[in-house]
Amino acid sequence: MFFGQVLNALGVLVASMWLASSPPKVSEIPIRQELFNFFDGQEQNAYKNLIQQSIDGDSQAFQTLIKFDCGGASFCYWHGEVLAKVTYQLGEEQVLSLLKDMNPADKSSFRHLLMAGLEYGLFSTDESPTSKRSKLTIEDEFPRLDQWLQSSAN
Repeated sequence: MFFGQVLNALGVLVASMWLASSPPKVSEIPIRQELFNFFDGQEQNAYKNLIQQSIDGDSQAFQTLIKFDCGGASFCYWHGEVLAKVTYQLGEEQVLSLLKDMNPADKSSFRHLLMAGLEYGLFSTDESPTSKRSKLTIEDEFPRLDQWLQSSAN
C-alpha cells in the first residue's frame, strides 16, 4: 500500500516537472518560455487568449496581439516568431482580411516584428526539433502581405 502511494506521488512529481519544462502552446504554436516568463500571470493568460482568438479569426484580437508589449530586445524577436506562426496558420489571405483597416504605423510595426520573428525564430522543415529552415524572409514567406504592409494607404 505504502509503495503504491509513493509511486503515485512520484508519477505526479515527474508529470509536473515535465509540464513545467515544456514550453506553453496555443493551437500548436509554441511560446518561448523566456517570453512567457517575462509576462505576469494575467498577461500570460491574455497573451494566450489573444493568440487563440486571432487563430479563430478575431480581427481586433489579432491587432491587439500585434501591439502586445513584448518588452524589447530578444523578447520582441520571440513575439515576432509567434506572430509569424499565427500568420502561417491563418494564411496570408486571411491575415490580409483581418488587418484590412490597420493604420500605417501599426503596419510598419507588424512588418518589423514579422521580419525579426522569421529571422530569429525556430521553424522546422520536417517537424523534428533539430530541423530548422534558415534565412527566412518576409518577402519570400509572405510576399502579398509584405507588399501590403509596406503600402502607406489601406
